[in-house]
Order: sequence, then structure tokens, then C-alpha cells
Amino acid sequence: MLPRFLTSSYAMEGHYFLLPKFALSLIGFYPEQERTLGLRLWSFFNFFILTYGCYAEAYYGIHYISIDIATALDALCPVASSILSLLKMVCIWYYQDELKSLIQRVRTLTEAQHSKRKLGYKKRFFTLATRLTTLLLCAGFCTSTSYSVRHLLDNVLRRAHGKDWIYETPFKMIFPDPLLRLPLYPLTYILVHWHGYITVVCFVGADGFFLGFCLYLTVLLLSLRDDVNDLLEVANIEDSPTAENEARIVREFEKLVDRHNEVAQLTERVSGVMVEITLGHFVTSSLIIGTSVVDMLLFSGVGIIVYLVYTCAVGTEIFLYCLGGTHIMEASSDLARSTFSSHWYGHSVRVQKMALLMVARAQKVLTIKIPFFSPSLETLTSILRFTGSLIALATSVIR
Repeated sequence: MLPRFLTSSYAMEGHYFLLPKFALSLIGFYPEQERTLGLRLWSFFNFFILTYGCYAEAYYGIHYISIDIATALDALCPVASSILSLLKMVCIWYYQDELKSLIQRVRTLTEAQHSKRKLGYKKRFFTLATRLTTLLLCAGFCTSTSYSVRHLLDNVLRRAHGKDWIYETPFKMIFPDPLLRLPLYPLTYILVHWHGYITVVCFVGADGFFLGFCLYLTVLLLSLRDDVNDLLEVANIEDSPTAENEARIVREFEKLVDRHNEVAQLTERVSGVMVEITLGHFVTSSLIIGTSVVDMLLFSGVGIIVYLVYTCAVGTEIFLYCLGGTHIMEASSDLARSTFSSHWYGHSVRVQKMALLMVARAQKVLTIKIPFFSPSLETLTSILRFTGSLIALATSVIR
């Protein structure tokens, strides 16, 4: 049975950034949280844990490259995600005021959509955002947990065969010797395990923001499309429009144009705060997936399961970015097509000019602008092709 927040009966307004709020609030980085002294100390503690974890993993992996390539890759594969998670944490902190402003403004605009059709859009896309972000949370949680489970299983099997317990951490890291011996070892193990979960919640928060903004802006574009069509609807195309009615339509159309301009501005603002996160994610995603597949070739047993789950989690993240970008692009294009197909030609010349101007502007499809590309399902296809090339190259080298 699904949790209530994943069902269609859950309150629509409760879906609004539900998972990003939950995830980032755990580590003290949600933009709308009150920045008390205790929260600041907690967020700094989590920042320190994640930062040191990135350093320790990278040092371990680089150190073992010339000794054991399989062990080195076992450390370097998750460190790529950890560094990317650190980037997302820093960006969320740096842009917290802008994110807070965007969250509040988009909330205000979506709450203003009340018609039956618009409520249908909200229910569909709000629920979709929650479900997909929950999928990402589950995939990340399983990935991080699998590292600890693998380490525990390996040591249980070693003890069953009369061998000593290996005092290592779930993620391969360099630590001072006292931290890897009793009585401090359990504390070190717990902190490293928490480091993995910090990585997960940063991904859920940042990726959930991107997907959420894309889907919520899609709702605004679809609502705008309906309002334009309703405004330009003509009962009998042969009747001449009255001056009074046309003046009313002009006033209403000006408001719709302002709404379209604001949605475009909001899209640009979202691009501005997400550019580093999205670019970093797409640059590293192919490398992470390729390295994970190579690790599956090098390891056996539980190791294969760990990296299979890891690959699925990274693939889910890329899919969410591309799906969100595609939705907003299609909604913008649909606004242009729908406006041009309306009864704009049955109105005065001024209304016709305004309608055609909106068509022209909507044809310049709204996208989340990232240097070199825009997230879309076409981009996802290119990434998968590039990843396949990396896997083939790595496999040939190993052989």
C-alpha cells in the first residue's frame, strides 16, 4: 500500500516541493527554514562531514590507482557523486534567498489557478513531481545503504571463516589510524554512513527543485493556454465584435501577456540558480555510469548489486532533469500552437496583433538554459550513447 502522500487523495498544496523540503530540512539547508543558531551549527556540521568525506574518498582512490585499480575505482566512483553533492549543497546555500523568492512566487501563481481544468493540471503535475522525487529518494537511499550492507556482509563472512574483522568504512576513505580502531571505530562508521545519506538528500533537494520548478511552470503555461483560448473564443465567427467587448478583451489580454512575461522571467531565474548544479550533473553523469559499469565487471557477488543500484540511481537523476526540461518546452510550444488555432481572426485588428505577438513569443520555446545544451529527452539519448562509448572503451582496456 502506497504512503498517503503518493496517492491522488493527498492535498494538492501539500505536494508543493514536499520531498525537497523534507530532504534539505534534515541537514538544515531548506531555503524557507528559519536560520537559527542551532540550525546554522547543524548545517555547518553536515557541510564539514560531506567536505571531509570528499577529501578522504578522493585521497584513498588516487593513492590506490597504482596499487589496485579495482579498489581505486571502488573509491573514485562514489567520490564523483559526493563532490557533485557538495557542489549542490554550496549552490543551494549561495542562492538560498533567490530560491526562497522563487518558491514563494511560483506558489502564489499556482494557487491562483482555480478552474476545474487547472486543478486537473495541478493534481497531475504536482503528484508527478512528488512521485518521481520519491523514486529518486528511494534509489539514493538504497544505493547508500547498500555500501554499508556490503561491508557488513563481507565482514560477517570473514568472521564465519575464522578471519579477522576488517576495520574499514562503508565508503573507501583515508582516516587517521585511531579512528579506525576501537573504541572510536563505531563512531567513525556512523559518521561515514551519515555522509552517504547527506549525499543523497542533497541530490534529492537540488534535483527535486529542478523537476518541481519545471513541472510547476508547466502548470502555469497550460493554465495560460486555456485562458487565452477562453478569452478569444467566438460564439459566431460571422458576427462583428462590439467595441465594448473588444476593449474588455484587450484589457484581459494585456494581463495574459504580463503573465506570460512573468513565466518567462521565472524560467530565466530558475536557469540562473540551477546552472552550476545542472551543468555539473550532466558533465559527471556519463563518467559515473561508465565507472559503475566497469566496477560491475571487476567485482562479483554483492558488489555487482551495489553498482547496479548505483547506476539506476544516477540514471533516475538524469531522467528527471530531461523530463522536466521536456515538459516546459512542450508546454511553451503548445501555447503557441493553441493560440494560433484559436479564434483570434474573429476580433479587432488590435486583438489580432496581440494574439500573433503572443504566438511569436511562445514560439521562442522556454527552456532551462544551461551552457552548451538544454535538458531534454533528446539530451538523455545523447548521454546514453556517450556512456555506451565509455563503457566499450573501458571494457576493451580491461581486457
